Amino acid sequence: MNPESNPEARAAFDEIEAVSLTERVTQALKKAFFTGRLKPGDTIVERQIAREMNVGTPVVREALIALKHEGFVRRINNRGSFVTQFDVEEIRMLYTLRVELETLALQWARTRVTAADLSRLTHLADRLADAGERGDRQAFLECDFDFHRCCWELSGNAFLSETLVRLMSPLFAFVVLASDLQLTASMAREHHTLIEALRSVPEPEFTALVRNVFTGFAFRWISAASHSTGLKSSGERPARTGE
Repeated sequence: MNPESNPEARAAFDEIEAVSLTERVTQALKKAFFTGRLKPGDTIVERQIAREMNVGTPVVREALIALKHEGFVRRINNRGSFVTQFDVEEIRMLYTLRVELETLALQWARTRVTAADLSRLTHLADRLADAGERGDRQAFLECDFDFHRCCWELSGNAFLSETLVRLMSPLFAFVVLASDLQLTASMAREHHTLIEALRSVPEPEFTALVRNVFTGFAFRWISAASHSTGLKSSGERPARTGE
């Protein structure tokens, strides 16, 4: 029998995804950021990374250019590349933008969400709470990001979702992970408020509720960043609807 005419024979192996060497280096560096191996402000030495990864320096340079566009790396002329380190004002501006964009994402998701979607979000929130119970910062970060990325994808707008991923990935890695704030199961359970809002809360109460939740998240991490860097914030916080 000709295997090309047999559908079962053609389906015997999964399709292999072609991943460029530059993309592999990019992902390896991201893993170093999210695990804390490379910390905010660290100098990135291209030749050292190339030697450790057994790749050419131009490949590392291409990866760093991509990471710069995603906000993970900052390049300074005549000084080199550094892991992004946000100051308190930058963190405040980014989280204020996040409140608006993430509220919009959930507004769009509310009319599209299914029972299966809510079940998936509940599972992610439960995993997040478990990580908080165990005090596992790395797992907490990963579960938290997975939960929010799922919310963004439920908006049905790929451009909005991609914008939030690009905006928030460095903040999750360099603010949440780097913070000395204790991560707890009670923080994780706050996410269930968003799930219940998607499940049954009508407008305009829905928007007011989710905005309050996101504003609370933002204020927590802005305050934590101010404390950990020894800088004082101006005391401003994004306005809560209904306060």
